[in-house]
Amino acid sequence: MKNRLLWIFVAVVVLSAVALLLTHRKTAPHPEVAIQDGKTIDFSSGKPVVKDSAKEKAAIDKAVKEMEAAAKDVIFSSPTAPPATPKKSDTKQ
Repeated sequence: MKNRLLWIFVAVVVLSAVALLLTHRKTAPHPEVAIQDGKTIDFSSGKPVVKDSAKEKAAIDKAVKEMEAAAKDVIFSSPTAPPATPKKSDTKQ
């Protein structure tokens, strides 16, 4: 019985220490990159790299044209009023 209590105590201490370490560990600050029109940010290397090549600009232009073509026939209308709910006196009881 004493052995079992000792192992339970050790397990609780170890789990508490692990929980304390996981909740209080410091994380590295996230790099900030300013968003710039016509440029892309590549995160494939693990770090943000701003790209501004002719190939990137062509890809952006193509994507913008595709989005404009897809949205040209989309029309947003104003929401209609909700249907009137019947009064209690109008319903059968």
